[in-house]
Amino acid sequence: MRSAEPPIDPAVPAIAETTPAESDPATSGTADQRTGPQAPGGSWTFLSNHAHVLLCLSADPHQTLPVIAEQVGITSRAVQLILTDLIQGGYVERTKVGRRNHYRINADGHLRHPLEAHHRIADLIAAVGPASTGTDSGTAPAPSRRRTG
Repeated sequence: MRSAEPPIDPAVPAIAETTPAESDPATSGTADQRTGPQAPGGSWTFLSNHAHVLLCLSADPHQTLPVIAEQVGITSRAVQLILTDLIQGGYVERTKVGRRNHYRINADGHLRHPLEAHHRIADLIAAVGPASTGTDSGTAPAPSRRRTG
């Protein structure tokens, strides 16, 4: 004889199981934090948290970890781990300025995935980075491309 499953009570909220991605410190947080403040209607985005941190630094190389964490929608610890990855990968340099850190992006670094490896970090920032990039952006300016014909 099979045991009967208890009836589902609609008044009791369902408990979601944790996926391996949710236990990753670089992506941990609530569903709202993982989707970020501007992600309408979904729990995923086209860019990784690494790209989001890089874009935050391109907008202001003097930002603090809590400020970046709030913008990206992840924890300060996750930002710290991502910055460690970016620094070890040669994409970002960290310089101590007084009690604060200043970050400089290596705009000539190439994206890591084989599908995008022909693009440089400068291309990513130019495509989806801050609307206005001044000389204080922390990145080397992308070479201008002249249009012929």
